[in-house]
Amino acid sequence: MKFIERVKMVISNEETLEASKNLLEDAVNAILGDTMSAAKIIIALGKSPFFIREQLFWGKMEAFLNGVYLNEDDNLKLCVKLTKDGEKGENSRRLIEIIDRVETQQKVQYLINATRYLLADAIDRPTYFRICHAITHTLEEDLVFLGEHIYEANIPYSSFVQGLLNVGLMYQSVVDASDNGDQKYSFTPFAQNVNQYAVSDNNKIF
Repeated sequence: MKFIERVKMVISNEETLEASKNLLEDAVNAILGDTMSAAKIIIALGKSPFFIREQLFWGKMEAFLNGVYLNEDDNLKLCVKLTKDGEKGENSRRLIEIIDRVETQQKVQYLINATRYLLADAIDRPTYFRICHAITHTLEEDLVFLGEHIYEANIPYSSFVQGLLNVGLMYQSVVDASDNGDQKYSFTPFAQNVNQYAVSDNNKIF
């Protein structure tokens, strides 16, 4: 059963459920798998005036929760990953801000992919947040270009290359001192991580 389906069951079975009085606190708890907090957010949004930003955020949040929490064991796994060393609030808030910043549903899927690899212990937490940072600061079109060309080297300059240069996912690999200006660019080792654990649909372990 999907996470949001479990949340809706909580709503239907709890007549006295109140709307969220602290959206941030409930969002932190929801990201850790608390269905009651997620239910409070849904009720609060239903009772509030229609704010586009909040509606857009919850649409991304709902997709993320459904994609990450495939079963109840996943709730505990992510909670352990985020709360290690007593950093419950800080890491949960970091993840909420990341989800809020992504502009497209495809980028939400990239976050889901990376999170599933985190839960499977394929990557550690710092690598996970670095991948999430790259996703939020890179245009979706540039991430698609990365996925399509990741195994190529010495690529000619383009607007896609510039976008990936800006976020440190490519570097200048051939310097042409002639007037031709025939510079070439290649992907950084970390770009391989972004592709493998977020962008690519290949070799998934879940």
